[in-house]
Amino acid sequence: MRRLAALALLSAAFFVLSSGAASALSKSDLERIWRNNGAVEGIQTFRFGLVDWAGGSASVEGTALLRDSSAQAGLLARRGAASDARKRLLLLLYEIRYGLPERLKSIEVSGTVVEGHVDYAGIRGDRYVVGVTLPLERLFDECVLFEAVLRQGP
Repeated sequence: MRRLAALALLSAAFFVLSSGAASALSKSDLERIWRNNGAVEGIQTFRFGLVDWAGGSASVEGTALLRDSSAQAGLLARRGAASDARKRLLLLLYEIRYGLPERLKSIEVSGTVVEGHVDYAGIRGDRYVVGVTLPLERLFDECVLFEAVLRQGP
């Protein structure tokens, strides 16, 4: 019951924040984030995706195993790859905001993410691949991290 109440509270907070009550990301905020990430000109490569600072977009690639060549397997793999892309958007958001330790063993994130533009989708080897791009303003304003757990390696 407590979990349901907490989920309802988070949903209400997300609704209020996404309804325009929160201020949009300002140009100076975006510049500060850019400087905090090394002030790389053009496209910067992160562990979980790419950021085009000049173009104002973030790109990730989601993948899923394609078990066989049936239509059902293709649909399941596409769905899994799209889900992986959404997860990678949250991971990229975390990485941009907080950075990652060098010896990262694993990271788990939970949150909400908006749908981005699907740039490409198709089969590469035994995997289904989906490439997604999202404007930086939407990544920072509309995607919300609820929790992140990092485990560092030896």
